[in-house]
Amino acid sequence: MSTLSTAKTVVLSVLCVVVAMFVLGMVAGAGGWIAPWLGLGQSEGRLAWDLAWTIMGGVAATAFAARYAPVWPYVHGGVVWVLIAAASAYAVFDMGSDYPYWFAITLVVSLPCQAIGIWLGARYRPR
Repeated sequence: MSTLSTAKTVVLSVLCVVVAMFVLGMVAGAGGWIAPWLGLGQSEGRLAWDLAWTIMGGVAATAFAARYAPVWPYVHGGVVWVLIAAASAYAVFDMGSDYPYWFAITLVVSLPCQAIGIWLGARYRPR
C-alpha cells in the first residue's frame, strides 16, 4: 500500500469515528426536540424518553461507524462502542444521586444492545 493510500485510510478512519459520535448526538437531540411536541414535561417519563433516544443514538452511531469504515468495520464500530461505554461509565459514576437508580442501571445494561449496531452496519456495507 502506498503512503498516500495509507494516509487516506487513516484520515477516513478518524473521520468515520468522529462523524459517528455526531450521529449519536443528532439522534439523541432529535428525541429532545420531539419531546415538547408530545407534551413531555420535566418528569421521569421525559427522562425515560431521553434515555431511549440516547440508546437508539448509540445503535445508530455504531452502525454508522461499521458501515462507512474504509477498512475493518468491526474495529471501527467497536471503537465507537468503547467510547460510548466509557462515557456511560463516567456518567454513572459522576451523576451520583442526581438521577434515579433505574436510569443508571438502564444506561449500563443497554450497552450490549448498542453493540448490535456494529453487526448491522457491517452486514449492510456497500459492496
